[in-house]
Amino acid sequence: MKTILEKIFTGSTMIVFLCFLTVMSCSDDTDFGEQYKKTIYIVNSNSLLYTGEHYFEKENDEIVISVYCASSEPIGSDLKVRLKVHRDALDSLNTISELADPSYISKLMLPKANYQMEGELYTTIKAGRQYGTLNIPFDFTGLDPDYDYALPISLVSNSADYDINPDVKSIVYEIKMINEYSGSFAGSSSEETTSRISSVQPALKAMSVNTVRMPIHNLDDDIQLLDTNFMLLTIAEDGSVTISPWANALVTDLGESTYDFVRQRYELNYEYNGIPISEIITNIDAPQTE
Repeated sequence: MKTILEKIFTGSTMIVFLCFLTVMSCSDDTDFGEQYKKTIYIVNSNSLLYTGEHYFEKENDEIVISVYCASSEPIGSDLKVRLKVHRDALDSLNTISELADPSYISKLMLPKANYQMEGELYTTIKAGRQYGTLNIPFDFTGLDPDYDYALPISLVSNSADYDINPDVKSIVYEIKMINEYSGSFAGSSSEETTSRISSVQPALKAMSVNTVRMPIHNLDDDIQLLDTNFMLLTIAEDGSVTISPWANALVTDLGESTYDFVRQRYELNYEYNGIPISEIITNIDAPQTE
């Protein structure tokens, strides 16, 4: 009796085992399809504000917005995505930022005259791909360098009616104009008559292709003091630098100021309020040189 039961049990176990092997051998060929639904969103829009750097030197510049289709499988056919300029997104950013930081300076809407848009905004995500780009030509002619301009863009719809992620459907694209002489600098500024040396960390703001504005000596760089605390540096092709006052600042160029293109370093000589100043500053992001 025991022998018969053992044979039956052994046979049943073998059948189960063989079925398991059959399922496992087929699983490699099983196509379960897409694991989650496709969703559309704008890249770099997590915090709503995105700052894009644009060089004064570049001609035919563009604002580039990337649209992504999140999915476990690429799309099978071209997907047309519709977007729009959305002023409410900019207003929302300014309102929230002002509440969080009383010193926040609101971004201004980029004037229509400074960007090119014909009709509605569309981009296409090609079949087999997961992203497409919206390219908006723009220029900065007539813009005030002391204001921050931005273009708010939002997703509207898409040709396949895929879901649009509501948390990343809008972006406020801020335009930051730079040139090869601007950036964050650090160094020392010396008063020659008193031998007093100050450590300085000025931010140099691009004003044109070869001009930057910077705070004078160790003066406060508060934007509210633009009338008196800033000066302009104009850099020539040979590296010579001309210094001039911004607004009503009491600055006089003493000559022989230079800019080192390799080290990205300024050696400046000027007079502020009757005091001769010698200042040496280097771009903190400049590559290390031997």
